[in-house]
Amino acid sequence: MMDTYIFEFNKEIFDFLQKVVENPGKYNPVYIFGKPGSGKSTIIRSIFRPGKDVLLLKPSELAEIGFPLKEKYRYVIILDIDLIPFNDDWVKKFFIQFQDWIDTGTQVIVTGTQPPDELDIPERVVSEIRGGVSVGIRKLTEKDRKEIVDKMFPNISEDKKVAAIKSRSGTIKELIGYIKSLEIGGVTEEKTEAHLEGEQFRDLVKSLEEDMPSITLERTVEEELREEYRAKLYVWEMKGFNCDRLKKVIDGPIEDITREFVSFTTDVQRLVELQKRYGLIDPALLTDKERKEIETDLFNPDRIFELERRIDELEKRSELKTDFSRYLDWEKGVDSLVSGKGNRDVLSFIKDFVEKKIEWKGVYGIIGKRGYGKTHHLNALGVEIFREHPQVVVGYGGFHNIIQNPEGMLEKLSECDIILLDDVERISTKGGVDLKPFFRKNSNKCIVFTSSQKPEGITGMNIPDNRLYVLGEPDLEVKKAMLKVIIEMGDYSKEVDYEDGLEKVKGGFYEVEFYANTKSRRVVVEEAEEEIPSEEKVEEIEEEVIEEVKEVKVSLEEPVERIEEEVEEKAVEEEERVEEPEKTKVSEPFEEMKGEVSKIEGYDINIRNVNLRITREL
Repeated sequence: MMDTYIFEFNKEIFDFLQKVVENPGKYNPVYIFGKPGSGKSTIIRSIFRPGKDVLLLKPSELAEIGFPLKEKYRYVIILDIDLIPFNDDWVKKFFIQFQDWIDTGTQVIVTGTQPPDELDIPERVVSEIRGGVSVGIRKLTEKDRKEIVDKMFPNISEDKKVAAIKSRSGTIKELIGYIKSLEIGGVTEEKTEAHLEGEQFRDLVKSLEEDMPSITLERTVEEELREEYRAKLYVWEMKGFNCDRLKKVIDGPIEDITREFVSFTTDVQRLVELQKRYGLIDPALLTDKERKEIETDLFNPDRIFELERRIDELEKRSELKTDFSRYLDWEKGVDSLVSGKGNRDVLSFIKDFVEKKIEWKGVYGIIGKRGYGKTHHLNALGVEIFREHPQVVVGYGGFHNIIQNPEGMLEKLSECDIILLDDVERISTKGGVDLKPFFRKNSNKCIVFTSSQKPEGITGMNIPDNRLYVLGEPDLEVKKAMLKVIIEMGDYSKEVDYEDGLEKVKGGFYEVEFYANTKSRRVVVEEAEEEIPSEEKVEEIEEEVIEEVKEVKVSLEEPVERIEEEVEEKAVEEEERVEEPEKTKVSEPFEEMKGEVSKIEGYDINIRNVNLRITREL
């Protein structure tokens, strides 16, 4: 029975609805629009039958339904949505139910007489419809009328057949009404039910309204439709869209024009979404040339697939760049480094790298002892690349952010253009992370690492010496810069000349910090230097201290002996009172002893379980 309703003008919609049946919820919601009598309801009824899984609602039925619905359906079909009498109270409940159907995967199919943008219904409902797929049923052409007449009216007389085909009927309902009017108009051929025989045809006629519209057209339907498409093409051009593919078909068969306009409109909707996504991307990731290319493609439906791929990639790169920028200290660029003999080669490497005088491919290393400034120099390299080459994605990984999630962090680093790894020796030994697979995987990229020793055993790679840059011991000027940072960060006296003697310090940052701490403590000793006694005086003081200790010992013997005797007596009394537990107060002797102990001034005496401990109060 379905074949009766399938013609060239509606086959595309019929095939699409078959896909909807096979994948419910994938194209949610589906909106089918066309003039009254174009066959919207007929196509839907030929595919869907109201029942357990299908809810079919007419405008008159919809307004009487109380939402939300408790029943669950696989398909919900709403006919003629632009005829529904929406009101403020009811539309809120309907909209909530509509959203619930979409969210739960129920396939929603809606029909109407106008395109989505021309629907006179609440905007929130129109917005939901725009978010799905909209397809329209076009007006009939002469070719379509011939196909319908041949298939549905095989026994009609030739003169009526020609008249029907040449008529200006724009919908299938109008064409059927026109043929009926021919028979009512007194044609010599006897009017019989032969033309209306068959259950299929009666079902079709029953599904269409019986009223025959009065249509008077000055131009052919095809000419009118073509003019409508020309007007739409003009609008698209005024908005800046590339309409070359529409221009190629605008003078061709009306079927080709319709098909192309449906496809073009869908692509434009996708372009609008891509424009929104593009607006959230960091523009610094693109060169001027790339930016112009993408912004041109954003108005070219023929470039939509390539454009979508590029925006996906840019979104990913933008996210990586934002994430890794948080790991850098932006105040420690190259300007914060002091040049000296020990770091001259590394500074030259950073300068050449940023200016791309050396190849951005392969592995480079900065080697130096603990405290020589490896992290500072690597951070400065990262900051300068960010500033001078904003379109490049730099990944920065240190000990702390890698060991928290080694697998995830190394995977993110692998997606970057340039990878900076700080202190690979510590990551490998203390962090227990095997970096050899990472270096092998990214050997064709550009990796710059720092280490306190040559890292062949860590990277698993034989790195040429001309790619390893050694940080020597910081010069005096560099140490002064380190000292300045240490003093500013710590709680140090500002009255001390910390630079006096700094030239004698050997090592790097941590040795300078130790020197500053020592220098700060020495101030206290120097301030008390006049009060420090001579060697003879020290010996005299020591003898006095020894005598005082002896006196203390003697003075303690008597109270200690007395307390011990009292403890023994109390213990004996406790043993004698075991037989009368209800009268025993274990805490009493201890309380009494505590009272006695408090009389010994200058000492803290603690008694626990008849054990005595005396400590001198400081």
